[in-house]
Amino acid sequence: MAAPARSGIDFRAALQPIDGFGFSTAFQRADLHANAYVYWTGASLGATRGLIRLADPGDDYRVFKRCWAPAAFSRFIRPGAVRVPVTNADPALKITAFRNADGSRVIEILNTATTESSADFSLRGGHDRHPDGYVTDETRSITPSDIVSTHGTTLTATLAPRALTTIVLD
Repeated sequence: MAAPARSGIDFRAALQPIDGFGFSTAFQRADLHANAYVYWTGASLGATRGLIRLADPGDDYRVFKRCWAPAAFSRFIRPGAVRVPVTNADPALKITAFRNADGSRVIEILNTATTESSADFSLRGGHDRHPDGYVTDETRSITPSDIVSTHGTTLTATLAPRALTTIVLD
């Protein structure tokens, strides 16, 4: 028998363990008017959806990749930020962009493809923005990376496969 669903959401499936890539997908699909994301299980014992697994017994711990998805969004997208429109022709790229209250811009790009790709963006508001790139994948966790450049009003990013790329423009 299928799990009861409200508003088309299968809550039983929603409670299954999720990895960092799945967590990033959830953030990308968040409602345009969301201003917060609450995650109740920060640390836990055993195989749960916790962001951190605590050893039982002992004082060891393991930080899961699912911890780094909300970190990538919350570290650079600050309170008061507004979501700005972005156009994208590549269905393998899930892109959201935000403008912070201080004028900085943040682009979050989830490359769902299994191959590296690149993306070009037309910048509005001047060509003097200095981009910083960060990558989160199986081996990196919001790691500063030389993957983005600007030329005039065009920003080009090299996107690792199955990775979340964060671009910050001051």
